[in-house]
Amino acid sequence: MHPSSVYWRRRALAMGGSLIALVLAVWLVGALIGRGDPVPVAPQAATSSPPPPRETPVVSSSSSTTPPPAPEPPKPTLPPGPPPPCDDAQVAVVAEVDQPSTPAGQPVGFTIVVSNTGPLPCAKEIGRKVRELVVTTADGATPLWSSNDCFATEGSEVRVMQPAERFTYGLRWPGSTSEPGCAKHTRLGAGDYLLTARVAGKASDPVVFRLT
Repeated sequence: MHPSSVYWRRRALAMGGSLIALVLAVWLVGALIGRGDPVPVAPQAATSSPPPPRETPVVSSSSSTTPPPAPEPPKPTLPPGPPPPCDDAQVAVVAEVDQPSTPAGQPVGFTIVVSNTGPLPCAKEIGRKVRELVVTTADGATPLWSSNDCFATEGSEVRVMQPAERFTYGLRWPGSTSEPGCAKHTRLGAGDYLLTARVAGKASDPVVFRLT
């Protein structure tokens, strides 16, 4: 039989070993848990990424703001009293031929057109005594016929002409020459001729027409 001191020594050694084994077991478990596999993180799908932001057009203030319309110039007004006489610069005189080509010996329609090209009404003498139609050779050098040779030249006609208003006067030309008093005339042959209109001394541009 062993003494009691040996018994207690063996018991202390056994308890110490058990304590050391317990500590080692706790340490081992903690180490295993600390080195465990990391929790996987689900990768983001490429299709789940938000679309890139769209460009928004920026409108500058200068283009979005409509400039105010330019003020209209004041319209000219007439002074009190009757309309003033028309200046030659604001009266247009035009000669017209009803057909550019007519058989020789057939009458041809001629027309004088008088209009006011100015901005205001004005008064103008455009009566028969100041109107004339003249036919010349193609070069304009030789007068051949005048409406004043065979048509009456009396009559006054003072008109108040409104802006852009037209006054027309027509007659039939017999296709011949003329002399003052219309006593003698000769039929003109085929060829090119010029017609010019005159009103109160202002002449139109010549118009070419043809007899065939």
